[in-house]
Amino acid sequence: MAKGELLASSKFFVDFDGLADLVVKKVSGISIELLTAGDQTPYGVTKGGKSQIQATVTGTQNGTITVEYVGTAGDKRLFQWFEQSHSQPTTGGGTQTKGKLKDGSIILYNQGGDEAARWNMKGVMPKSYKTTKMEAGSTELFIETVEFAMESLRRVK
Repeated sequence: MAKGELLASSKFFVDFDGLADLVVKKVSGISIELLTAGDQTPYGVTKGGKSQIQATVTGTQNGTITVEYVGTAGDKRLFQWFEQSHSQPTTGGGTQTKGKLKDGSIILYNQGGDEAARWNMKGVMPKSYKTTKMEAGSTELFIETVEFAMESLRRVK
């Protein structure tokens, strides 16, 4: 990679354990937030009525990652992962995955096709699943959109 090379947002991939061959259209929502206390209003005053404010980190909050996949004939692994990760809505009980979560990565490539940035996700589970509207005469591709929750997100490259 050339020093100072600008990265294009169109050269990327999302990889989850056992799902590295899916066609990814779009990924969004890479975010993490530091939760703070004492940073919005004074928590007290000192001599002379001087307000005291201090931002204190109290934890972190991960965003959710939304990935749009181009659907292919006969491949229902995304829906199966979603379905197997949650107890049945009418009967409850345990999940088929028995609480096992996947790990994954979001990878951004440079113009030479080399990995230039990477975000690793641990403890990933599909939170929601939806598809595109199906309509007679449509010229759009069939898209499966999955929103993922995770235990941790780290940029490692």
